[in-house]
Amino acid sequence: MKVIIPVAGIGSRLAPHTFTVPKALVHVAGKELLAHILDKVADIKEVTEVVFVVGYLGEQIVDYVNENYKFKSKFIFQKERKGLGHAIYMAINEFDNKENEPVTIILGDTLFDMDLNKIFEEKGDGVIVTSIVENPERFGVVVKKNNFITDFIEKPETPVSNRAIVGIYFIKNLTMLVESLKFIIDNNIKTRGEYQLTDALQRMLKKGANFTDVLSNKWFDCGKPETLLETNREFLKLAKNENEKKYRNTVLIEPVYISPNAVVENSIIGPYVSIAPDTKIRSSIIRDSIINRGAKIKSCIMADSLIGHNAVVSSRYSKFNISDSSEFEA
Repeated sequence: MKVIIPVAGIGSRLAPHTFTVPKALVHVAGKELLAHILDKVADIKEVTEVVFVVGYLGEQIVDYVNENYKFKSKFIFQKERKGLGHAIYMAINEFDNKENEPVTIILGDTLFDMDLNKIFEEKGDGVIVTSIVENPERFGVVVKKNNFITDFIEKPETPVSNRAIVGIYFIKNLTMLVESLKFIIDNNIKTRGEYQLTDALQRMLKKGANFTDVLSNKWFDCGKPETLLETNREFLKLAKNENEKKYRNTVLIEPVYISPNAVVENSIIGPYVSIAPDTKIRSSIIRDSIINRGAKIKSCIMADSLIGHNAVVSSRYSKFNISDSSEFEA
Protein backbone atom coordinates (compact mmCIF):
# COMPACT_ATOMS: atom_id res chain seq x y z
CA MET A 1 0.00 0.00 0.00
CA LYS A 2 1.17 3.53 -0.84
CA VAL A 3 0.65 6.50 1.46
CA ILE A 4 0.41 10.09 0.20
CA ILE A 5 0.86 12.98 2.64
CA PRO A 6 0.32 16.49 1.18
CA VAL A 7 2.23 19.11 3.21
CA ALA A 8 2.62 21.94 0.69
CA GLY A 9 0.34 24.47 2.41
CA ILE A 10 1.61 27.80 3.74
CA GLY A 11 -0.37 27.74 7.00
CA SER A 12 -1.07 31.47 6.84
CA ARG A 13 -3.51 31.41 9.77
CA LEU A 14 -0.67 30.26 12.04
CA ALA A 15 1.53 33.21 11.11
CA PRO A 16 3.97 34.48 12.29
CA HIS A 17 5.12 30.96 13.26
CA THR A 18 4.83 29.64 9.71
CA PHE A 19 7.02 32.42 8.29
CA THR A 20 10.08 30.31 9.10
CA VAL A 21 8.74 26.79 9.77
CA PRO A 22 6.25 24.80 7.63
CA LYS A 23 2.95 24.21 9.36
CA ALA A 24 3.57 20.46 9.53
CA LEU A 25 6.60 21.04 11.77
CA VAL A 26 4.88 23.24 14.34
CA HIS A 27 5.20 21.67 17.78
CA VAL A 28 2.14 20.36 19.65
CA ALA A 29 1.83 17.99 22.62
CA GLY A 30 5.43 16.89 22.68
CA LYS A 31 6.26 16.61 19.00
CA GLU A 32 5.72 18.10 15.56
CA LEU A 33 2.32 17.89 13.86
CA LEU A 34 3.79 15.64 11.18
CA ALA A 35 5.31 13.30 13.77
CA HIS A 36 1.89 12.54 15.24
CA ILE A 37 0.84 11.33 11.77
CA LEU A 38 4.03 9.51 10.80
CA ASP A 39 4.18 7.57 14.05
CA LYS A 40 0.83 6.04 13.12
CA VAL A 41 1.93 5.41 9.53
CA ALA A 42 5.06 3.65 10.80
CA ASP A 43 2.84 1.13 12.59
CA ILE A 44 1.16 -0.01 9.34
CA LYS A 45 3.02 -3.09 8.10
CA GLU A 46 1.53 -2.99 4.58
CA VAL A 47 3.09 0.37 3.65
CA THR A 48 5.52 0.07 0.73
CA GLU A 49 6.18 3.75 0.04
CA VAL A 50 5.31 7.16 1.53
CA VAL A 51 5.13 10.09 -0.89
CA PHE A 52 5.16 13.64 0.47
CA VAL A 53 3.91 16.56 -1.59
CA VAL A 54 5.90 19.54 -0.35
CA GLY A 55 6.10 23.18 -1.28
CA TYR A 56 6.68 26.16 0.98
CA LEU A 57 9.82 25.54 3.11
CA GLY A 58 9.68 21.97 1.84
CA GLU A 59 13.39 21.33 2.41
CA GLN A 60 12.70 21.33 6.14
CA ILE A 61 10.14 18.55 5.67
CA VAL A 62 12.64 16.51 3.64
CA ASP A 63 15.34 16.86 6.29
CA TYR A 64 12.97 16.09 9.15
CA VAL A 65 11.58 12.90 7.61
CA ASN A 66 14.98 11.60 6.51
CA GLU A 67 16.47 12.22 9.96
CA ASN A 68 13.65 10.66 11.97
CA TYR A 69 11.98 7.88 9.93
CA LYS A 70 13.30 4.83 8.12
CA PHE A 71 10.43 3.89 5.80
CA LYS A 72 10.85 4.31 2.05
CA SER A 73 9.92 7.88 1.19
CA LYS A 74 9.81 10.22 -1.78
CA PHE A 75 9.30 13.99 -2.00
CA ILE A 76 7.44 15.81 -4.77
CA PHE A 77 7.68 19.60 -4.94
CA GLN A 78 4.41 21.30 -5.90
CA LYS A 79 5.50 24.62 -7.38
CA GLU A 80 1.94 25.87 -7.93
CA ARG A 81 -0.78 25.14 -5.39
CA LYS A 82 -3.65 24.10 -7.65
CA GLY A 83 -5.63 22.12 -5.10
CA LEU A 84 -5.58 18.78 -3.31
CA GLY A 85 -6.67 16.88 -6.42
CA HIS A 86 -3.67 18.24 -8.32
CA ALA A 87 -1.30 17.37 -5.45
CA ILE A 88 -2.54 13.77 -5.31
CA TYR A 89 -2.28 13.39 -9.09
CA MET A 90 1.33 14.62 -9.00
CA ALA A 91 2.18 12.15 -6.24
CA ILE A 92 0.67 9.14 -7.99
CA ASN A 93 2.55 9.93 -11.19
CA GLU A 94 5.80 9.62 -9.20
CA PHE A 95 5.06 6.21 -7.68
CA ASP A 96 7.94 3.79 -8.16
CA ASN A 97 5.47 1.03 -8.90
CA LYS A 98 2.18 2.00 -10.54
CA GLU A 99 0.41 -1.32 -10.06
CA ASN A 100 -3.20 -1.11 -8.93
CA GLU A 101 -2.43 -1.32 -5.23
CA PRO A 102 -4.37 0.56 -2.53
CA VAL A 103 -3.42 4.10 -1.53
CA THR A 104 -4.05 5.96 1.71
CA ILE A 105 -4.11 9.75 1.67
CA ILE A 106 -3.56 11.65 4.94
CA LEU A 107 -3.52 15.43 4.99
CA GLY A 108 -0.41 16.73 6.74
CA ASP A 109 -2.30 18.90 9.21
CA THR A 110 -4.91 16.28 10.17
CA LEU A 111 -4.46 15.09 13.74
CA PHE A 112 -6.65 12.25 14.89
CA ASP A 113 -6.96 9.59 17.57
CA MET A 114 -7.86 6.33 15.87
CA ASP A 115 -6.28 3.09 14.71
CA LEU A 116 -5.73 3.44 10.97
CA ASN A 117 -5.88 -0.33 10.56
CA LYS A 118 -9.61 -0.06 11.24
CA ILE A 119 -10.30 1.54 7.86
CA PHE A 120 -8.48 -1.16 5.90
CA GLU A 121 -11.00 -3.77 7.06
CA GLU A 122 -14.00 -2.06 5.42
CA LYS A 123 -15.57 -3.39 2.22
CA GLY A 124 -16.03 -1.49 -1.03
CA ASP A 125 -13.74 0.52 -3.30
CA GLY A 126 -12.75 3.05 -0.69
CA VAL A 127 -13.20 4.36 2.84
CA ILE A 128 -13.46 8.00 3.90
CA VAL A 129 -12.85 8.98 7.51
CA THR A 130 -15.47 11.47 8.69
CA SER A 131 -16.50 13.30 11.83
CA ILE A 132 -19.78 14.86 12.95
CA VAL A 133 -19.49 18.68 12.95
CA GLU A 134 -21.73 21.63 13.72
CA ASN A 135 -20.42 23.82 10.89
CA PRO A 136 -20.32 21.62 7.76
CA GLU A 137 -20.08 24.65 5.46
CA ARG A 138 -16.37 24.85 6.39
CA PHE A 139 -15.57 21.35 5.15
CA GLY A 140 -16.00 18.81 2.42
CA VAL A 141 -18.85 16.51 3.46
CA VAL A 142 -20.33 13.15 2.48
CA VAL A 143 -23.98 12.26 1.97
CA LYS A 144 -24.98 8.68 2.80
CA LYS A 145 -27.79 6.27 1.97
CA ASN A 146 -28.03 2.63 3.11
CA ASN A 147 -24.53 2.82 4.64
CA PHE A 148 -22.89 3.87 1.36
CA ILE A 149 -21.77 7.34 0.30
CA THR A 150 -23.92 8.85 -2.44
CA ASP A 151 -22.37 12.32 -2.72
CA PHE A 152 -19.19 14.27 -2.03
CA ILE A 153 -19.77 18.00 -1.65
CA GLU A 154 -17.01 20.57 -1.06
CA LYS A 155 -18.01 23.23 1.51
CA PRO A 156 -21.77 23.17 0.89
CA GLU A 157 -23.47 26.57 1.03
CA THR A 158 -26.68 24.93 2.25
CA PRO A 159 -26.61 22.12 4.85
CA VAL A 160 -26.88 18.66 3.29
CA SER A 161 -24.86 16.61 5.76
CA ASN A 162 -22.94 17.07 9.00
CA ARG A 163 -20.43 14.30 8.25
CA ALA A 164 -17.24 16.23 7.48
CA ILE A 165 -14.30 14.66 5.66
CA VAL A 166 -11.43 14.85 8.13
CA GLY A 167 -8.60 14.32 5.62
CA ILE A 168 -8.00 10.55 5.63
CA TYR A 169 -8.89 8.56 2.50
CA PHE A 170 -8.32 4.88 1.73
CA ILE A 171 -8.75 4.11 -1.98
CA LYS A 172 -8.54 0.50 -3.13
CA ASN A 173 -9.02 1.16 -6.85
CA LEU A 174 -5.96 3.22 -7.78
CA THR A 175 -6.62 2.92 -11.53
CA MET A 176 -10.07 4.50 -11.22
CA LEU A 177 -8.72 7.27 -8.96
CA VAL A 178 -6.00 8.16 -11.48
CA GLU A 179 -8.50 8.22 -14.34
CA SER A 180 -10.85 10.48 -12.37
CA LEU A 181 -8.11 12.90 -11.34
CA LYS A 182 -6.84 13.08 -14.92
CA PHE A 183 -10.38 13.75 -16.14
CA ILE A 184 -10.99 16.75 -13.86
CA ILE A 185 -7.57 18.23 -14.65
CA ASP A 186 -7.76 17.66 -18.42
CA ASN A 187 -11.25 19.19 -18.47
CA ASN A 188 -10.31 22.02 -16.08
CA ILE A 189 -13.03 21.07 -13.59
CA LYS A 190 -12.47 23.22 -10.52
CA THR A 191 -14.37 23.98 -7.33
CA ARG A 192 -13.57 27.25 -5.59
CA GLY A 193 -10.76 27.80 -8.08
CA GLU A 194 -8.91 24.53 -7.41
CA TYR A 195 -8.79 20.91 -8.53
CA GLN A 196 -10.51 19.14 -5.66
CA LEU A 197 -10.03 15.53 -4.62
CA THR A 198 -13.74 15.40 -3.79
CA ASP A 199 -14.60 16.12 -7.44
CA ALA A 200 -12.49 13.12 -8.51
CA LEU A 201 -14.16 10.95 -5.85
CA GLN A 202 -17.56 12.14 -7.11
CA ARG A 203 -16.62 11.00 -10.62
CA MET A 204 -15.61 7.61 -9.19
CA LEU A 205 -19.10 7.34 -7.66
CA LYS A 206 -20.69 8.03 -11.04
CA LYS A 207 -18.56 5.30 -12.59
CA GLY A 208 -19.86 2.78 -10.07
CA ALA A 209 -17.40 2.92 -7.16
CA ASN A 210 -18.71 2.06 -3.71
CA PHE A 211 -17.50 4.16 -0.79
CA THR A 212 -18.20 3.79 2.91
CA ASP A 213 -17.15 6.01 5.78
CA VAL A 214 -15.71 5.44 9.25
CA LEU A 215 -16.32 7.95 12.02
CA SER A 216 -13.38 9.35 13.95
CA ASN A 217 -14.53 10.46 17.38
CA LYS A 218 -11.38 12.48 17.91
CA TRP A 219 -10.34 14.88 15.17
CA PHE A 220 -8.29 17.97 15.84
CA ASP A 221 -8.04 21.30 14.05
CA CYS A 222 -4.58 22.88 14.01
CA GLY A 223 -5.29 25.75 11.64
CA LYS A 224 -5.27 28.72 14.05
CA PRO A 225 -3.40 29.58 17.28
CA GLU A 226 -6.48 29.06 19.45
CA THR A 227 -7.34 25.70 17.89
CA LEU A 228 -3.70 24.60 18.01
CA LEU A 229 -3.70 25.27 21.76
CA GLU A 230 -6.97 23.36 22.09
CA THR A 231 -5.42 20.42 20.24
CA ASN A 232 -2.41 20.61 22.54
CA ARG A 233 -4.73 20.30 25.55
CA GLU A 234 -6.62 17.33 24.13
CA PHE A 235 -3.50 15.42 23.06
CA LEU A 236 -1.84 15.95 26.42
CA LYS A 237 -4.94 14.49 28.07
CA LEU A 238 -4.83 11.47 25.79
CA ALA A 239 -1.11 10.88 26.26
CA LYS A 240 -1.31 10.77 30.07
CA ASN A 241 2.46 11.09 30.33
CA GLU A 242 3.85 11.46 33.81
CA ASN A 243 7.10 13.41 33.88
CA GLU A 244 9.53 11.38 35.93
CA LYS A 245 12.38 13.88 35.82
CA LYS A 246 12.67 16.21 38.81
CA TYR A 247 13.16 19.90 38.14
CA ARG A 248 14.82 22.29 40.57
CA ASN A 249 12.30 24.18 42.73
CA THR A 250 9.57 23.46 40.19
CA VAL A 251 5.96 22.30 40.46
CA LEU A 252 4.33 20.44 37.55
CA ILE A 253 0.56 20.46 37.21
CA GLU A 254 -0.27 17.60 34.83
CA PRO A 255 -0.89 17.05 31.98
CA VAL A 256 2.41 18.49 30.84
CA TYR A 257 5.04 17.44 28.30
CA ILE A 258 8.63 18.55 28.88
CA SER A 259 11.43 17.41 26.59
CA PRO A 260 14.07 15.44 28.52
CA ASN A 261 16.80 17.93 27.58
CA ALA A 262 14.84 21.08 28.48
CA VAL A 263 15.97 23.12 31.49
CA VAL A 264 13.22 24.17 33.91
CA GLU A 265 13.98 25.87 37.23
CA ASN A 266 12.09 27.78 39.94
CA SER A 267 8.82 27.57 38.02
CA ILE A 268 5.23 26.36 38.03
CA ILE A 269 4.39 24.55 34.80
CA GLY A 270 0.90 23.42 33.79
CA PRO A 271 -1.62 22.32 33.16
CA TYR A 272 -1.57 21.82 29.38
CA VAL A 273 1.96 22.95 28.60
CA SER A 274 4.18 21.44 25.90
CA ILE A 275 7.88 22.27 26.08
CA ALA A 276 10.11 21.30 23.14
CA PRO A 277 13.80 20.31 23.20
CA ASP A 278 16.62 22.76 23.99
CA THR A 279 14.39 25.21 25.86
CA LYS A 280 15.34 27.03 29.06
CA ILE A 281 12.65 28.21 31.46
CA ARG A 282 13.45 29.95 34.72
CA SER A 283 11.38 31.70 37.42
CA SER A 284 8.13 31.52 35.45
CA ILE A 285 4.51 30.42 35.76
CA ILE A 286 3.18 28.90 32.54
CA ARG A 287 -0.13 27.23 31.66
CA ASP A 288 -2.02 26.40 28.44
CA SER A 289 0.96 27.13 26.21
CA ILE A 290 3.29 25.65 23.58
CA ILE A 291 6.99 26.46 23.87
CA ASN A 292 8.93 25.58 20.72
CA ARG A 293 12.50 24.34 20.35
CA GLY A 294 15.30 26.48 21.73
CA ALA A 295 13.12 29.14 23.36
CA LYS A 296 14.34 30.95 26.49
CA ILE A 297 11.82 32.21 29.02
CA LYS A 298 12.61 34.05 32.24
CA SER A 299 10.48 35.75 34.88
CA CYS A 300 7.17 35.32 33.04
CA ILE A 301 3.58 34.71 34.00
CA MET A 302 2.23 33.19 30.81
CA ALA A 303 -1.02 31.60 29.59
CA ASP A 304 -2.66 30.75 26.24
CA SER A 305 0.60 31.43 24.42
CA LEU A 306 2.63 30.19 21.46
CA ILE A 307 6.38 30.79 21.67
CA GLY A 308 8.40 30.24 18.50
CA HIS A 309 11.72 28.48 17.92
CA ASN A 310 14.68 30.20 19.62
CA ALA A 311 12.52 33.08 20.86
CA VAL A 312 13.57 34.93 24.02
CA VAL A 313 10.89 36.20 26.41
CA SER A 314 11.41 38.06 29.65
CA SER A 315 8.27 39.87 30.74
CA ARG A 316 5.39 39.85 33.22
CA TYR A 317 2.78 39.90 30.46
CA SER A 318 0.35 36.97 30.43
CA LYS A 319 -0.33 36.13 26.78
CA PHE A 320 2.04 35.87 23.81
CA ASN A 321 2.11 34.84 20.17
CA ILE A 322 5.79 35.24 19.40
CA SER A 323 7.49 33.99 16.25
CA ASP A 324 10.83 32.26 15.79
CA SER A 325 14.08 33.98 16.83
CA SER A 326 12.19 36.96 18.30
CA GLU A 327 13.05 38.67 21.56
CA PHE A 328 10.61 40.30 23.96
CA GLU A 329 11.61 42.04 27.17
CA ALA A 330 9.74 44.42 29.44
